[in-house]
Order: sequence, then C-alpha cells, then structure tokens
Amino acid sequence: MSKKTKWGRLLLTGSMVLAVLLVSACSNKGSGSASEASLKIGTTDIQSDLWNFVRDQAKEEGLKIEVVTLSGQVDMNQSLADGDLEANAFQHIAYLTSWNGIHNSSLVAADTTIIAPLGIYSKKIKTVEEIKDGAKIAIPNDQTNLVRALKLLESAKLIKLPENFDLAKGGVDQIAENPHKLDIITAQSGMLPRVLDDVDAAIINNGVALEAGYKLDTSLFHENEEESAYVNVVATKEDILKDKADAFKKLNTVLHSDKVKEYIQQRYEGNFIPVTRTVNDVVDTFNKENGKK
Repeated sequence: MSKKTKWGRLLLTGSMVLAVLLVSACSNKGSGSASEASLKIGTTDIQSDLWNFVRDQAKEEGLKIEVVTLSGQVDMNQSLADGDLEANAFQHIAYLTSWNGIHNSSLVAADTTIIAPLGIYSKKIKTVEEIKDGAKIAIPNDQTNLVRALKLLESAKLIKLPENFDLAKGGVDQIAENPHKLDIITAQSGMLPRVLDDVDAAIINNGVALEAGYKLDTSLFHENEEESAYVNVVATKEDILKDKADAFKKLNTVLHSDKVKEYIQQRYEGNFIPVTRTVNDVVDTFNKENGKK
C-alpha cells in the first residue's frame, strides 16, 4: 500500500469520526434545550381537557408540557412540594395562601388561568328573593370554600358577617346577622349537587356544578367574575420558577393566547372564565384586600 493511499484512508476515517462527534454534540445540545423548555403540570380531571389543549398549543412555542391528571384524593400541593410535580393548576389564590399557612410552605403563583365563580343553585326556586325565612341552605365544608360561601351569602344580602370575620377560621357560628333565620348546613363539596332535593338551595363549587350539569347562568346568584381571591393560578416553587423562567414565559404566552381563550369559552360554556389579569396584579390586590404585605 502506498503512503498516499494510507494517508487518504486516515483522513477519511478522521473526517467520519469528526462528523459523528459533531452530530452527537448537536444532538446533546438540542436535548438540553428541550429539557429546559418543559414542565410537568398536575391538574384535576375537570380541567384536564383544558390542559391537554394547552399542551398541544405549547408545542408551537417550543414548550413540552407533561399533563398529570390526579384525583381529588391526592394533595397536589404536597406533590409539588415533594418534587413529584414542577407545577400544578387546580386552585385559586386564596386556597394557595391558606395551604401555605397551614403547611408552613412557600409555594408561589406563577400565572393566572381561569376564574370559576361560586354559585347558589336550587331545584325549587328561581331567584334569591324567593328564599323564605327558615330555608335550608347547604354550603361546602372545607374551610376555604366555607368562608367563600358565607361571603357569597352576604353579597346576596341574605346574612351579614362581622367586620373582623376570620377568613382562616371563620364559620357559620360567627354570622353576625341572619335575618331570614336560614338553616345553614355543611357538606362535602362533591356531594352538594346530590343534596339539592333535600334543601332549598346549595352553594356549589363551579367545577362540581359543571360535572353535575349545572351552568353558571342558571344559578340564583354568583360571585363577581373579577374577585381576586378566587382567580385560579399555576402554582410552583420559587426555585423551579427561577430555573425554568423560559418555560414559564412560554406558558404565559400560550395561556393568554386567543386560541386558549376561545377554547375555554366554548368548552366550559361560561362556567370557567379566562383571566386576562397578570399574576402580579392578582396577588398584589389579594394581599392588599387581606392586609398582607
């Protein structure tokens, strides 16, 4: 074999090795970028359709979302705190704040999603004015939504709460005025549609109402659609929000796009309302309204 032929083969082999290394390097670089622009988000069954749609739209922004649908028996905030999720989307800012306080945690709101106004529903009457003295009203028994229901009854001018009403510990026994002598009973949120036959009215969480076939526009009365405390948020941990800033920025673009807004309006027919306010505006307003810094 001539030296010329030998050197030619060595050059060819070297070029092939270099090409393989370059392809490998590019491949690794690409997988690293994909890893950075990804989020593992937990949600509920009632919101899974929305998040599957968001996931599909996010691909166009270069964001990979893994949607994890969890049952009501799973504490999604604990799953987030434990590192099983990178974010979750199922709760309003008031619930997140309450959960942090109870568990000495510091989960943060990364973005706004929807608001699902709480409503008063009935099979027996058509308006709030038809609620008679001594009427039996069922409300959720979990602390956050119990307080929320009492505030809704106050907004409907059916009861009056004390000025110093404790949002964290307040209950039915703290009602200041009950002029109609309403018989207010509590039940698990998921059971409220089933007790409608046995009560005059019930205050039902929007997601539960939707599952039971009740539309917000058929309620006797419902919350203000701009109520800051009950704006739903994407929750995460501070370190994840910092490390995955690009992923959350892409998520924000998708969540507040016209396509997602239109999907929410069509899919949930008014029970879920898309939120256009920024997360900073919602959190700041909530803190001011509740005396927090």
